[in-house]
Amino acid sequence: MPRWLATALLIAGPCFLALFAYDTVAIFVLGRRAYQFVPTHDLARGLMQDFGLTCLHAATVTPRVMRVVTDYPDNTRRLCLIMLGLGIAWYDVICASATRLLETPPGFWIGVVVLVVIPVVIAPRYVGWVKSKVPEAKPSAPRIS
Repeated sequence: MPRWLATALLIAGPCFLALFAYDTVAIFVLGRRAYQFVPTHDLARGLMQDFGLTCLHAATVTPRVMRVVTDYPDNTRRLCLIMLGLGIAWYDVICASATRLLETPPGFWIGVVVLVVIPVVIAPRYVGWVKSKVPEAKPSAPRIS
């Protein structure tokens, strides 16, 4: 598998799963509004939106992060990319929660800046920060038996 595809999947997989978990909890556990649709339809609509947003994040963030993680050991690189995907999902959930508090939805360009530009700018620094928290995998000394 090409390295760029593996990187995109390591970012998109956890991001999509976290957004799916958020939608499931929000719709089935917390979703008791007066004008709620059928919960399964809400979940299906949410999954389609999550899939599109996850693909957008993977396509825009991957080229920026590829340059940062090239020298990382494999385990550290995987862990950093998985944490990046979870971090992006957390950021999306916070943005969705903040948007629900507004009386009118933000404009298109504000949405593009908040959902695309900010994650693209912050992602390389976030991956570097995660790497600083991960102890490097040191090769163990050979055992003498």
